[in-house]
Amino acid sequence: MSAVAEIPENRVFRLDAVRLRLDEAEHPWIVANRSAVEAHWAREEVERPWLFNGTVILHRDLQFDDGVIHGVSHRAPYAGLLHLIRTWNAQDGEAAEKADAGISAWHLFGSAIILSSDGVMLLIRMAPRTANSGKVYAPAGSLDSSDIDGGWIDVDGSILREAHEETGEALSSARAEEHLLGWRSGGFVSIFRRFVLPEPADTIVERMRAHIAVAAEQEVDDIVIVRNSDDLGEAVPLYMRALIDFHFDR
Repeated sequence: MSAVAEIPENRVFRLDAVRLRLDEAEHPWIVANRSAVEAHWAREEVERPWLFNGTVILHRDLQFDDGVIHGVSHRAPYAGLLHLIRTWNAQDGEAAEKADAGISAWHLFGSAIILSSDGVMLLIRMAPRTANSGKVYAPAGSLDSSDIDGGWIDVDGSILREAHEETGEALSSARAEEHLLGWRSGGFVSIFRRFVLPEPADTIVERMRAHIAVAAEQEVDDIVIVRNSDDLGEAVPLYMRALIDFHFDR
């Protein structure tokens, strides 16, 4: 009999798949925290009016079973995701605990680790008018309604879609690593798949920058080249630091 366990925390781990079943009901965390979500969004509209309160996918009851992450997913407003992240980042632990109200709420998303034939990792730097301005990480994005396929959430499809939107690269033709990688901190889970393109880094970067220059959304500011674990700065979030260390120290 397989053993169901918690998702490993604060370390990079290997996994085979992510299976998230869509529940059409409203996420219980959103229901319990609706007033706080709306109040937080009202402040965001004043401070960052360019943000769009679209639909994202939030999760609950995630577990790790024989190399597979299982859970339940719900459509939710982007405002809810922003408020959820705010509660996780709150300095006042009591306030964060009150906001959570003991209800399972998870943010899981996929990232494409793009590697060149000469062993370089290519990341993106987010443009100023985005929620994560200046941050450097692998092409990624919150799961949304376009990632729903027959009542299930297509994390691999999201990885390919986001990479194409942000870099112009069609990774379906790249050499993809068979297994996935994951990293978790609390309710935050990042899923990675590594892809190797057949060209050297200079060729790929030139192509990506040409795409960024004409992209309609203008979400990406530039491509960042990483050759080893030392090529890191303050703009790289913790989950990406962990993945970069794992990749180059393997």
